[in-house]
Amino acid sequence: MNTKKKNTKRNIIIAIIAFLVVIGTILAYMLITDLKQEDILREEVSTLVDKNITKDRYNSSIKTRGDYAVVEEAIKSYLDEYSVTFQNVLEIMDDKELVNMLSAENYKNDGPDFAKSKKYLSDTKTKLNKAIDRLTAMTSSEEIMKNIEDKKLDIYYTDLYKELMLNGIAENDFTKAKADLESASANVNNLLNTEEEVINLLVTNKGKWRIQDNKIVFDEVATLNQYNELIKKVA
Repeated sequence: MNTKKKNTKRNIIIAIIAFLVVIGTILAYMLITDLKQEDILREEVSTLVDKNITKDRYNSSIKTRGDYAVVEEAIKSYLDEYSVTFQNVLEIMDDKELVNMLSAENYKNDGPDFAKSKKYLSDTKTKLNKAIDRLTAMTSSEEIMKNIEDKKLDIYYTDLYKELMLNGIAENDFTKAKADLESASANVNNLLNTEEEVINLLVTNKGKWRIQDNKIVFDEVATLNQYNELIKKVA
């Protein structure tokens, strides 16, 4: 009987040890897998930092799994929205209608009241300022963190996102883009404001100018001088 009890006790101990080994193996596997996912995420983020936020897109496929995938998607979607919005601002500068606004062709086709030109300039200014306001807001730490807090993740993954975004991407990509944004914003706004002034000048003085040999000709020297001074701002 004692022998049976000893054998039973030994079998129980062996079973417990085997169980603990299995649990330990599973936990170790989970830990290794988890660490591997974090390594993949960090490697993926490092490739994002090498991109040019004023030219590239960030909507590449998600490489990680689980909560890491949520963090990765949050980072990529945020950067992609920023890059697309920024590139839209730059595209305004190259818009054919904006470039040709002060051409003899536009004066002839849309003058002397310039209804189409006025609407275009007003709509473009609204679109531009809305985009710039969004870009400015997106560089703030509050807006960056709001993007992940909405996901309701554990604090570990929120902190990981914070580290990658605020101490990495934000310091690099957003800082570099800020100077370009300020320059682009100033240039486009100057162009829009000046073109608006020119159009208003032509509307105010309609009947006192005409298109001749594909050039604008004024009947009064004072108006011509005003026009030339404005044109210098965009030359």
